[in-house]
Amino acid sequence: MINRSRHFFYPGESVPEGQVRVTMLGTGTPFPRRGQAGTCMFVEAGEQKIFFDCGPGSSANFTSLGISFDLADKVILTHHHVDHIGDLGSFWVGGWTYGRRTPFRVWGPEGTEKIVEHHREIYEWDLSTRTPFLKNLRGKEIQAHDYEDGTIFDEGGVKVSAFKVTHTDPQNSYGLKLEAFGKKLIFSGDTKKCNALIDNAQNADVIIHEAFPPTEIYAEKSGRPLALARQVCEVLHTSPSEAGAVFAATQPKLGIIFHMYNNDDLIAPALDDVRKNYDGKVIIGQDLMVVDIGDEILVRKAVVDDKPWPVAPAGVKIGEN
Repeated sequence: MINRSRHFFYPGESVPEGQVRVTMLGTGTPFPRRGQAGTCMFVEAGEQKIFFDCGPGSSANFTSLGISFDLADKVILTHHHVDHIGDLGSFWVGGWTYGRRTPFRVWGPEGTEKIVEHHREIYEWDLSTRTPFLKNLRGKEIQAHDYEDGTIFDEGGVKVSAFKVTHTDPQNSYGLKLEAFGKKLIFSGDTKKCNALIDNAQNADVIIHEAFPPTEIYAEKSGRPLALARQVCEVLHTSPSEAGAVFAATQPKLGIIFHMYNNDDLIAPALDDVRKNYDGKVIIGQDLMVVDIGDEILVRKAVVDDKPWPVAPAGVKIGEN
């Protein structure tokens, strides 16, 4: 029996019945960092396992959880910036290579079907070289679905809805609302503080909301002019103080900010800015942070192997592929 710790998450622990688990596989920004993968939230609810975005580096964090690659066959994209879709090929082809026997399904805003078609072209040679050795050809299929506002997924008691948020022109970015077993999770994707998210996030258990660093600190650390830093941090993205205003307007049981540069000298200033508008429970999301949403909300750090071996596909006998 897996020992359930209140402080650390160890791979192999099942999701308790009636709960939703979110593992933050990537919390970073467009700037590649070895210590922070691009944006990706791995959501488990009942039999459903869904990625919200799949930024660069997130697939390696996923395999460190010791979950069979074939069990993860769905990704919902919030928008098409590279730090949110960069590992799409790894999840698709890698999942097939290591045992997935069903098509990899992708949902996203307008243009997702086009992106997936280009992936088929890019990986045509890759797929052709593996096909003679992998018996299950259904697993190499990838299916794309463009979505608009409204319900986009409803299976096994888990419903995911999309709502348009404000990010960059031309506007084609969405937030996501997951509802399951009486629990409600909100994921902002990339956005400014906006009414659509606030309206959808009422009575949420957990809100995972983006927040770029405080402008002055970002300008100093990145070497960018203050005017450009302000455009990035306060116009294209949400400032920590504005994220606090979102939490104040919605009153979640737990607010989480991500899309930060999670350096030690940034955490306190960012939280101080959140506290200008919000005095409820809030944390800064970290890669491999696990959030269990039940009658209480449990936040833990995953203890993982940096050099894992592949896990045998579920339901496949030794010698099959």
